[in-house]
Amino acid sequence: MPSLLTDRGEFVGGAAVLGTGLGVLSLVYTERWGWIVAVVMLPALIVRARWPSMPGWLLLAWLTGPTVIGDAFVVTHSAYMVVVVGMAVVAADRRTRADLTAMLACLFSPFLIWALETSNWHRGIGAWLWFSGLLIGWGFGHVVARQFALIDELERTRNRLADIAVTEDRQRIARDLHDLVGHSFSVVLLHLSGARLLIPSSPAEAEQALRQAEAVGRAGMDELRQALSLMHHGSPALPPVELDQLLATYRQAGMSLDVEVRGDMTAVAAAPRIVLHDVLRESLTNVAKHARTADASIGIVVDRDGLLVRVSSELKPGPAHGRGVGLAGLDHRVAAIGGSFQAHPAEGRWVVEAVLPRRLAGVPA
Repeated sequence: MPSLLTDRGEFVGGAAVLGTGLGVLSLVYTERWGWIVAVVMLPALIVRARWPSMPGWLLLAWLTGPTVIGDAFVVTHSAYMVVVVGMAVVAADRRTRADLTAMLACLFSPFLIWALETSNWHRGIGAWLWFSGLLIGWGFGHVVARQFALIDELERTRNRLADIAVTEDRQRIARDLHDLVGHSFSVVLLHLSGARLLIPSSPAEAEQALRQAEAVGRAGMDELRQALSLMHHGSPALPPVELDQLLATYRQAGMSLDVEVRGDMTAVAAAPRIVLHDVLRESLTNVAKHARTADASIGIVVDRDGLLVRVSSELKPGPAHGRGVGLAGLDHRVAAIGGSFQAHPAEGRWVVEAVLPRRLAGVPA
């Protein structure tokens, strides 16, 4: 069952039960024709519970009018307890100017009985006691209203966070599929291009290139199926292949790679190695698609401060490379583990650089 202070309907329902019980108590202690006043008040909070859009001023008028009449003629007792509950209900609701006016009038209504001089109890402590009770009811209702506003804001924030999470998940899936499919088909295209050039002069070598294209294409399809299966079960990404195996794939496709690795790669933790493979795979795929020649220089330096990877290739004549989905995804992934990333032209070459930590901060060695 929801808490009375977290659900508006439950709060009003609880107030209706309490107020009706106090109304019955008032009915028991009435004098002479005071029972008529008590009966008139009795259904007010029940009607409010059944009628969510009931104006607050109407509820207060329904409760306060009979109470003032009954106390002025000293034929009812304790009816103001029901009015205090009604004050809390109105204060907790979305109030209009008419509601606020009615609340102020209700707050000072005990002093009207004091001014009429018909009740010695009100002339003494009574008016001040009921004024304080109504003020407490108003304050309690205000606190409940603030809590309802915070609950509504929390729900809106939760919905916004859910939308952001869905969007980020879609972007992650798009990046993973872009990297996986782009890598495989770039290598296939390299093999196909080589086979097309070799068909007139070396049919055997062209056939071998086509076989390699077929093998890479099948492997790419297998990786795609595995990736989709892992995504379906909640895994964020595929584990990376070994560095030598990744570079060998591009070399077999006809790409010339000048690779220099300095430092101990075994000192690099798993998460930075995964991002390193992402940087190399995306950079080499872009070389295959955009570079002037299928040549690239790769430098990897591991030291006590972290890991630096630099991939450069010759620029094609014309406009420099843009920052597409792949590079934007790399920037996001490198930043996610506390690294830095940049891609820019330099001295006629396109340079991709990433600085990665050797291990994630806060993760023990």
